[in-house]
Amino acid sequence: MKTTLSAGMKVAAGAAVLLTSACMTKPAPVDASLASVADRHKIAVSEASERLELAVATDDTTLAAEGIAKVEAFARLYARQGHGVLVMSAPTGSANTAAATHVAQEVRLRLAGAGVPFAAMAATTYDGSEQGAAPIVLTFSRYDATAPDCEPLWSQNLAHNPNNQAWNSFGCSAQANLAAMISDPADLLGPRTEDPRDAARRARVLEAYRQGQQTHANRSNDERVQVSDAVR
Repeated sequence: MKTTLSAGMKVAAGAAVLLTSACMTKPAPVDASLASVADRHKIAVSEASERLELAVATDDTTLAAEGIAKVEAFARLYARQGHGVLVMSAPTGSANTAAATHVAQEVRLRLAGAGVPFAAMAATTYDGSEQGAAPIVLTFSRYDATAPDCEPLWSQNLAHNPNNQAWNSFGCSAQANLAAMISDPADLLGPRTEDPRDAARRARVLEAYRQGQQTHANRSNDERVQVSDAVR
């Protein structure tokens, strides 16, 4: 028995075939290298050098107020962004060599007073014979962050996105803001190192805490705080 399909049934069958083929269409593969904003818009980190020159007169063996302020500001910058040692170079062979030697000692103490450990300082000399009054030079290494070049939105067609992927400059402004705001760009290269810790001691304290026992060391009577019952 032969069955004849009506025009409406033919249209419905055709629509079902198209719908089935549409569901079987696979979306375009996602580029794994563009999975994160940080990979798409990388911040360039480069090593740089910070330098401060302190003028020293031939007959003055102390730092002026302006010089003290510069040294303290330089020490604060080293605490935030410095890596490696802070090098202090004093001149030799110049007309102010004797004065520079005394000032260099004061600079070292000023740096220590501003928070720079003595172990983080290194002293050296350089030939200042070609200068009448050669300066004391302070240097240390740091890192610079360069923001990515963001493509402007007006140059992109945000309405045409057949692969459902982010537009070219998506997240670029956030990366540019991060590059401008980060205190120490070296943190973008990797996590900071931690001081060595006693893992065995940490395990003992944690076990004592779980058992409801004392987690601190025993204190002597001299270390304990006592409240007097005397009424004044």
